[in-house]
Amino acid sequence: MTSSSNRILYLVSLNHATNDGSVYVLSSLFPIVLALFNISVFQIGIIVALGYLVNILFQPVVGHYSEGRDPGRLLAIGISVITVSVISFVFATGFLSLLASVILLRLGSSFFHPVGISTISKSYGGPRLQKSMGFQSAFGNIGVLLVFLTSAPLYLAVGWRPTFVVFAVWTLADVILTLTFLRGQHSAASNDSQTRTSSKPQTKRTIPLFFVLAAFISGGSYAVILNFANIFLGTHAHLDVSQANLIVSAFIAFASLGAIATGGWSRFVPTNVLLAISYVVASGSIAAFTLLSRNTVLATITLLATGFSISATYPLTYTELSRYLGSMGHHSGRSFGVLSSGQTIGASILGLASGYVSQFLGLEVSFGVVGLLALIGGVSAAFWIKSRRPKSLISDIG
Repeated sequence: MTSSSNRILYLVSLNHATNDGSVYVLSSLFPIVLALFNISVFQIGIIVALGYLVNILFQPVVGHYSEGRDPGRLLAIGISVITVSVISFVFATGFLSLLASVILLRLGSSFFHPVGISTISKSYGGPRLQKSMGFQSAFGNIGVLLVFLTSAPLYLAVGWRPTFVVFAVWTLADVILTLTFLRGQHSAASNDSQTRTSSKPQTKRTIPLFFVLAAFISGGSYAVILNFANIFLGTHAHLDVSQANLIVSAFIAFASLGAIATGGWSRFVPTNVLLAISYVVASGSIAAFTLLSRNTVLATITLLATGFSISATYPLTYTELSRYLGSMGHHSGRSFGVLSSGQTIGASILGLASGYVSQFLGLEVSFGVVGLLALIGGVSAAFWIKSRRPKSLISDIG
């Protein structure tokens, strides 16, 4: 790699860490938010749901607008909006002000994925593209990990306002670095082939409902755990927010391992079989976590298994869809866009539903429902395997 391409990769990766980490600063402090602002778990659900909804609405707009424009400038604009939103949390006084700050935060975070991922895809090719995608993707998880590890200790040490000032300094530093080292990288000429492909008339073909359902369940389940697990651990295992966040951080780390490990296993076990197994394991581990949550050690072990298995369903679903489209002689980037949208819509709907159910029936019911949905995912995968006939299982190995 040239120094220029390395610079692009490192800056985009830093942006990914800043973007994803900033998005979950408030989530990492939800147990504190409940008491500090005297709001309900249902209101937490509204905050979570509207946040994801903003991303659903604005990411396509940013993606359309970004074609042919300087990605460095666009990334800096997005992080700048995030910086303003993080600072606005300093002045939050209640539910409505928190909600306004989250909407602004999600507006800013809508820039990275359509702009940053596109920048990487246009800067690399072949094996380098796969490695670069994996590298920058890992930084997104690192950003969330750092936030969950540091936010609660910061709050306990210095209080609410200084905590958000610290994170605002982080995002502001990212803006300065991006404007300094990632300017003038125009993207107009790099995606001509993609544009020509998308402009060709294509047969109207919808992907099977199974893939939409799988994306909905995976995205929704992961979002519910990431946003509500620290509250659940606080109320059931009687952990303070720092201890609960440490366990959630381990969940995030194991989720990353789950996504990586499936690549090796799929050489020996069919992808669709692995997908069914992952959902069944996720269902069992979520149920175990819900039932054993009062025991810190057992709750931690079961949550780690949940993170590993739920995260494994992401690449497995994309791989299975790719193989299905290939077998049908039909390849469309829009099909993968449907999966991405399904994951975010699942996160929004299940986030709101979990907040509502938790308010009136308890968090254990919400997590129980998520476990049931994962089981439905496993059953759906089993029916999908059956529909693909035995011979396809053999061809899927390798």
